[in-house]
Amino acid sequence: IGVRFAVAMNSCTAAMHTALVAKGIGEGDEVITTPFTFCSTVNVILHAGAKPVLVDIDPKTYCINPKLIEQAITEKTKAVIPVHYGGQPCDMDAILKICKEHNLFCLEDAAHAVNAEYKGKKIGSFGDAAAFSFYATKNLTTSEGGMLVTNDEQLYEKASILSLHGL
Repeated sequence: IGVRFAVAMNSCTAAMHTALVAKGIGEGDEVITTPFTFCSTVNVILHAGAKPVLVDIDPKTYCINPKLIEQAITEKTKAVIPVHYGGQPCDMDAILKICKEHNLFCLEDAAHAVNAEYKGKKIGSFGDAAAFSFYATKNLTTSEGGMLVTNDEQLYEKASILSLHGL
């Protein structure tokens, strides 16, 4: 997909959780995402010790509404997890602009977006990191499994260690 690093995981859930922990997101932090997703997107935020902040979708795309992201940001906000739902890409231009303006980590939940594209570029190559699912119900399956991808070498190195008991 055009990123420098990838870490194989046992699930997309593990990939998202590992990314949040590797970025130091935890107690007292807030992470913005959408309720229009599988429960693991919110669960990884909770498991990292952070607070999920849910904003609604754009009814035309079924993806998180960037205008509502902007309204939900507080001094505690550390990350945004846009969910590319059903292969439909989020408005990454608007989301990345918001993340850059507010210095927020952008973790793409690409569980439903293997091989999807946004403006001619593969989903998973936009944010600071992305998580993919290869579960049995996905469009590319290994029966189970996931992948964390990033261009951030420090995130990659930390995630590689965290993904396998510190090895």
